[in-house]
Amino acid sequence: MKILFLSPTVPFPLTDGGRIRVYNLLKQIAQKSDVTLLALETQPTDADGVAELQALGVQVHLVPNAPTLPPVSFSTLLKAFFKRQPITVARYDVPAYRRKLRELLGNETFDLVHYEMFHTAQFHTETDLPGVLSQQNVDSAIWRRLCSETANPFYKFAYWTQQLAFQRYERALSPKFDAVTCTSDIDAAVFAQHCPKDAIEIIPNGVDITHYQPDFAAEAPAHLIYIGSMDWYPNEDAVAFFADEVLPSIQSKVPNVQFSIVGGNPSGRVQKLAERDGVVVTGRVPEIKPYFAEATVFVVPLRIGSGTRLKILEALAMGKAIVSTSVGAEGLDLKNGKEIFIADEPDAFADAVTRLLTDEQLRRRIGENGRARVEQDYDWRRIGEKLHILYTQILHQ
Repeated sequence: MKILFLSPTVPFPLTDGGRIRVYNLLKQIAQKSDVTLLALETQPTDADGVAELQALGVQVHLVPNAPTLPPVSFSTLLKAFFKRQPITVARYDVPAYRRKLRELLGNETFDLVHYEMFHTAQFHTETDLPGVLSQQNVDSAIWRRLCSETANPFYKFAYWTQQLAFQRYERALSPKFDAVTCTSDIDAAVFAQHCPKDAIEIIPNGVDITHYQPDFAAEAPAHLIYIGSMDWYPNEDAVAFFADEVLPSIQSKVPNVQFSIVGGNPSGRVQKLAERDGVVVTGRVPEIKPYFAEATVFVVPLRIGSGTRLKILEALAMGKAIVSTSVGAEGLDLKNGKEIFIADEPDAFADAVTRLLTDEQLRRRIGENGRARVEQDYDWRRIGEKLHILYTQILHQ
């Protein structure tokens, strides 16, 4: 098969969950198909990313842009308003990207187009080739949770308008594709309201179980880790909530506990957390695996989000005991108390973390169960094969 894969960004380096997912899907499908990637230049490191993808056998076409994608401008806001687009979609409505897509479609023969998220789904009108829309999460759910969490009337209104815009896209745009892929049953149920049932396919998030393996020799005592892009509000909210409402209770019982916040572009609010006793803010790190290895317990105190968390799967693969909120573990079929601990209230969260910090036998048992689970159900090799089968089914309809 010849697959044209449309991505809003170059999925390397692996700095966030979206890039990790796209990179691993490309890695798997490129082993059985001829894959061409079209992406927009958004980072100074994109040339290195192109070389990495080419080494996987992926043909890459990079649309030159500014060294970084420009911030949301007034003209972008106007375009989003008049076209009734979500702002993030309007931001990626780049004329040069559309022109390059037309050029590729005119000069080469493809069997199928893979559209990564609504950012690229807006270009579906350029071809009548079979198409797969890949959704990493339900955007309207994220904006709905943002709206419910803020008390500021201006932000509440802004978040509400984005929730409505994404709901419109979910309703109107999703049925235009031969298949819509989601990462969980929860997300699939949203798109099933608008698409034929047999058009929805769950392609879960996964983990490279050969790369992420237990390494308890590097484990530090009483060390809590959270990993994520720190310029993304749900992550900022998560670490602030943990530092404000959960960590003090843990410190009262485990005084030497350290909480490391690992991830690029920490906001001012996140940087300020480093002034507190026992809190470390690293900023971007070249490799996250050593931080997973150092963790005694991996914490996921997310209160806002959708989709499924790659960071949880990576921590499980490293054999780490995890405490997460329900939102953090949403969409992952993990057994509470056996493969993960789930707690939403600050006291319950703190109690679960403290229990794991002080009971090594329990910690190891939970970690071993989690590792076994990802080996069984969340290996990228199995997930890539599932996507390949979906492509094949669409072309043989």
